[in-house]
Amino acid sequence: MSSASSARGSSGRAEQASPSGASGSIRRELSRRDLLRRGGALGAAAVVVSGFGRAAPRASLARSTSLRPGQGAPPAHPVGRFVTEPGLVPPEIQATELSTPVQAGYVMLTPSLLPSGRMLTNAQSVAAGKGQMGTLITDLRGRPLWFKPSNQLTTNLQVQSYRGQPVLTYWEGKIVNGIGYGTGYLLDAHYQQVATVKAGNGLQTDLHELTLTPQNTALITAYRLVPTDTTALGGSKRGSVYEGVVQEIDIATGKLLFEWRSLDHVPVSESYVKAAKGAIDYFHINSIGIWDDRHLLVSARSTWTVYLIDRRTGAVVWRLNGKKSDFAMGPGSHFYWQHHVRRYGADAVTIFDDGATPAEEAESRGLVLRLDLAARRASVAQQFIHPTDLLTFYEGSMQMLAGGHAFVGWGTEPYASEFDAKGNLVLDLRLPTGDQSYRAFRYLWTGLPKTSPLVAVEPDGIGGYAVYVSWNGATEVASWQVLSGSTPAALAPLIKVARSGFETAITVHPKGHYLAVAGLDAQGRRLGVTRTVKL
Repeated sequence: MSSASSARGSSGRAEQASPSGASGSIRRELSRRDLLRRGGALGAAAVVVSGFGRAAPRASLARSTSLRPGQGAPPAHPVGRFVTEPGLVPPEIQATELSTPVQAGYVMLTPSLLPSGRMLTNAQSVAAGKGQMGTLITDLRGRPLWFKPSNQLTTNLQVQSYRGQPVLTYWEGKIVNGIGYGTGYLLDAHYQQVATVKAGNGLQTDLHELTLTPQNTALITAYRLVPTDTTALGGSKRGSVYEGVVQEIDIATGKLLFEWRSLDHVPVSESYVKAAKGAIDYFHINSIGIWDDRHLLVSARSTWTVYLIDRRTGAVVWRLNGKKSDFAMGPGSHFYWQHHVRRYGADAVTIFDDGATPAEEAESRGLVLRLDLAARRASVAQQFIHPTDLLTFYEGSMQMLAGGHAFVGWGTEPYASEFDAKGNLVLDLRLPTGDQSYRAFRYLWTGLPKTSPLVAVEPDGIGGYAVYVSWNGATEVASWQVLSGSTPAALAPLIKVARSGFETAITVHPKGHYLAVAGLDAQGRRLGVTRTVKL
């Protein structure tokens, strides 16, 4: 990377950091914010392309519909519910596409329902029209592809590699005061569980990180309550803190291979958190990234610092940002309350810079920092800011894609956004108000469920039948072929329609009293068939 990207467009923007110093209570340079405002809002190019089928009439919002000319519409069903999967009620996602995303693939979300910090049950949330919690894969139009509801909180759904095969990974459990108590899960391409990950040494697997390594191990975060002198933060000599812990777990055996504890290397005095009633979360570890075979990148929200850790000795090699930074921080490169730090190329890191809470900046941003490792200087290479100046209270993620594009999850703000290399917003997904996703990612994924597709059939009121078909998690279905006949053994093709969302509805006039639906791939090969229905 040669210099900080500078761009301004009608749909999004990135900009060079101002050479001026910070001033006032909002630390980021005002000239940058002013420049952003001149970039305009979403612009006339913005087009809402989908929710569950947002462009369709209200009666068909619950599904995407394929109808032949002259055929009647399927009967209306409650908004947000599927006829074939009435127990699945994922949140409705609005998608705004301003340009062409950089690649195909899907969006990975973990919708959770925490209005004002109070978790709603799935029943309460569905009643409020916000959908269930769980692990959710959508297409780029915001339509569900795979959904697994959960009565617990989930985080960190992503595609990783285990034993040379792609797997879905995520965390599930409960969260108390920002600390997770749960389990990490690995699912194969058939959505079958292949492994779980649990912390060692009597600790609980935390929500913040589940990173798989080429050695088939998992890097996870954990917390430990430790009696500590907290007078440096305005507390007591007999105070207590939550210590941040890194663990490396052998996935196959569950054996603890490596452990790093923050209090052994980072004093309480580095924290920006002030003492309050109870234990102090002085470090708040929230991400672990791989720098190379020997070193890890550890992000601590409460110290505003990224630490390079030696995996053999546990020593801190360098600190980036914070009270004891080993790097001179260039204009605009300071970050606050950050999340999700990863190495990018040979000499850069990506960071989601929350800027709050409390607010130290005017808006959150996805940030690429170039690191001059010899001179120990950090500078802004690129930054990605939402046109509405979103300020995330906590959570969030920053993922670099092909072609210099970036995908940003806004944590407590119900958005996930793709930007091009110049900082222009090209895709914007919005969850329901009050909903959030800890992180958000974009991946290629091939899902091949072991289950069969589901079908439901009912009279359409005008002499035909409405056929509803879905296959939760099946990525390769391009079209549905309705089969009918006089006996279950004599079913023949009746009509073929393109798949059009999680659940496709087709109105037909069968030739016989039996009906089934087959899922076909792009080459017309049969992938699976539903049960046979007697009409």
